[in-house]
Amino acid sequence: MAKIPGRLLADLHPNGTARIAFIASNGGGKGTPFTAKNLDAAEVIFMTCGLPPIRAAEIRAELERNKVCRVNTSIDDMVAEQFRRARP
Repeated sequence: MAKIPGRLLADLHPNGTARIAFIASNGGGKGTPFTAKNLDAAEVIFMTCGLPPIRAAEIRAELERNKVCRVNTSIDDMVAEQFRRARP
């Protein structure tokens, strides 16, 4: 599988939901963000995007603390496709 470089962006809403988006570095356009119902679900999405469990937990903690986070990563092309097809 091909890896697509880009940024994984997340923000935490006051009601506890997290919005997670992937923006490809190669000008792949804008993807539709996923909405996770809580931080546990957001952490699972981070791992689905190829982050190791320890890093996913660090990102979750940063998201909880700062309400926003950004991480440079490369994700599988099949996962990136899911961000392009996600429904808000």
